[in-house]
Amino acid sequence: MKFLAVLAVLVFFVILCDKYEEKLPPPVSWIYAVWKKFSHILGVIMSFLILTVLWIIGFGIYAIITKIVTFPSRCKPDPKSYWINCEPTTVESMKHQF
Repeated sequence: MKFLAVLAVLVFFVILCDKYEEKLPPPVSWIYAVWKKFSHILGVIMSFLILTVLWIIGFGIYAIITKIVTFPSRCKPDPKSYWINCEPTTVESMKHQF
């Protein structure tokens, strides 16, 4: 319970510092500037890590499922020829092709 109270006070303090950033006294403004730089760096690192993990897990699972589903079709032997036999046509059948 103490943790939540301390966290609430810190959040309130950061909100106040953000609202009155120009009017803060020098020691508090320096601490707040360092905090903003640190939080920006932390946000970049965390977003990179989270998006990388989601990308690997998301596409990794998709690739594994695709490999499992398409495995039987990859095991079929290739036909010896792709030639398709067709019936001979007359000249009249080619008159109106479209």
